[in-house]
Amino acid sequence: MWDAVITVGNLVFIPGLLTMALNKRSYIPRVSSGISVIGVTTVTVGLVGAGLVLSPIVGAVIGVLWVYIFFFRGHPAAD
Repeated sequence: MWDAVITVGNLVFIPGLLTMALNKRSYIPRVSSGISVIGVTTVTVGLVGAGLVLSPIVGAVIGVLWVYIFFFRGHPAAD
C-alpha cells in the first residue's frame, strides 16, 4: 500500500518538471537542479532499499528529468 501512496505522491511532480524541461525559455540555476538530483537519487535509493517497486521507478523518472534540466536548462535562454 505504501508503494502506491508514494507513487501517486511522486506522480504529482512530473507535469511541472515536463513543463520546465520542454520550455526552452525555462531557467533553473544549476545549484538548485543539482541539489534536486542529489535529493531524488537519495530517496530513490532508499525506496529500492526498502523493497518497493513502483515508487523507485517514478523516482528515477523524476531524477532523469532533473538531470535533463540540469544540463539543458541550467543557463539563461538567449533572446
